[in-house]
Amino acid sequence: MKKIIAVIAFFAITLLGTDATFAQESSTRNLSTNAKTFTHKLTKQFNLDGTQQRAIYNAHMMKERKTNALTHGTEKKRLTKEQIAKKDVIISEFNSKLKAVLTPEQFKKYVALK
Repeated sequence: MKKIIAVIAFFAITLLGTDATFAQESSTRNLSTNAKTFTHKLTKQFNLDGTQQRAIYNAHMMKERKTNALTHGTEKKRLTKEQIAKKDVIISEFNSKLKAVLTPEQFKKYVALK
């Protein structure tokens, strides 16, 4: 009887661990999909070259990872003032990276679209 309970417990733990792994992979896929969509949108609007595309994709992924880490475990509607300030810093860093990657004309158009 103890062996049966141990086997059942082992399978239950294995299944729970697998669900957590799938959730993490799904989250990473969503971030990647969002970054690809954002990069594709900017590429179409501003005729970006390959170097610009990679830089924007990487900057967007970093922004999303930092934002998700900041808001993980809290409701997005109820961020603290400290979290809001940190999020503003993350967005400023992202905009600075975009400004460095895009030409001045492209960045002006990007700001106008926002």
